[in-house]
Amino acid sequence: MYEAAQFSRVTGRSTDYSTEERRLRPRDEKRGVEQWVESVFFAVGEVTFLGLPAFYGLMDAEPNAPLKFAALFAWLALVLCVGTFRGPWLDIDWPPVTPALFFLRLLYYNVVIAAVAYLGTAIDLAFHSPAPTATVTVLLSVGSALAFPRLAWTVDAYR
Repeated sequence: MYEAAQFSRVTGRSTDYSTEERRLRPRDEKRGVEQWVESVFFAVGEVTFLGLPAFYGLMDAEPNAPLKFAALFAWLALVLCVGTFRGPWLDIDWPPVTPALFFLRLLYYNVVIAAVAYLGTAIDLAFHSPAPTATVTVLLSVGSALAFPRLAWTVDAYR
């Protein structure tokens, strides 16, 4: 015991090789649901952080309840779409995060969240029902998420 402690103090290395074995062993790649959950987790951070200006602007906007309801569904659908589209499950070439595309994302997510929230609110005020509001809001968010890669590749090609 004393020799192992001396060896560790003198060389700065321990006699336990488990750390080295972990470093040499190939990491298990995430697959399936675990990979999707991780992708959606990072999409939550991306969409929420970059969409903060829109959420701040919607905080005191009127009509209060229908607008918050539509904004919640817009955010949720956008997060799920971004998380799903960036993975290998669909044949969508999701653009990487570059400085130019970061600012495009910042602008795009805010416009989408605010516009879809207000359009969803208009549907809610017209039909007085949450079902059409949620349906229209989700469809608009999915369509906006599908349009983002094409816009991003167009903008990034002309940098």
